[in-house]
Amino acid sequence: MKNVRLAFIDRILSSYAHEVRNYLAIIKETNGLMKDVLQIGKSRSVDSKQFLGYIGCVEDQIARAVSITDYLHRFAHRMDCGRAMISINDIAEELTALMTRLAYRKRIAFEKTLRGGIPQIEADPMLLHCLLFCIIDGKISRLDRNGVIRVGSSLSEGRVCLALESKGESSKETPTAICSDEELNELAAEIGAEILRNGEETIIKLPAA
Repeated sequence: MKNVRLAFIDRILSSYAHEVRNYLAIIKETNGLMKDVLQIGKSRSVDSKQFLGYIGCVEDQIARAVSITDYLHRFAHRMDCGRAMISINDIAEELTALMTRLAYRKRIAFEKTLRGGIPQIEADPMLLHCLLFCIIDGKISRLDRNGVIRVGSSLSEGRVCLALESKGESSKETPTAICSDEELNELAAEIGAEILRNGEETIIKLPAA
């Protein structure tokens, strides 16, 4: 189980590093274009609208990098304590943001329907993150390109539910998920969660605080 947790953290950090590197690469390329335009501008007038477009692109990439860094910062602090009051919606938002690159490599999109007003749960934040990551990672590995993973939260009979459903063609490649069903059940038991499976839908149920 320790290896699963380490692999989970490694996947999160490597995905984050690749995302930020991509943002920096676009910023570098855009700055290079602005430099070229300035050099050309020595012999002719430079269109200010063109520069505004370049600046807007840089600002957009900076905003994306700041956003995903904020998610990683929150993710890191989830490991500060073994048990805490947490929002299942916040966990779902953080995890899908940090897994965007892993999904995008196969052109898999996330669709989220996170219900408001759901009470918090008391659980180990890192273990809950790990459980949800392993389930989503398994669904990504079994989907072919252009699939969809739907993430929905709800409240049912005093329990907080998170439904994870995959839609699309099955991949012909061998799945590369980091966690077996047995290990998923062990993780769920550690945090007091129940896992229900119905075809391509997996539902995690946790007692509301």
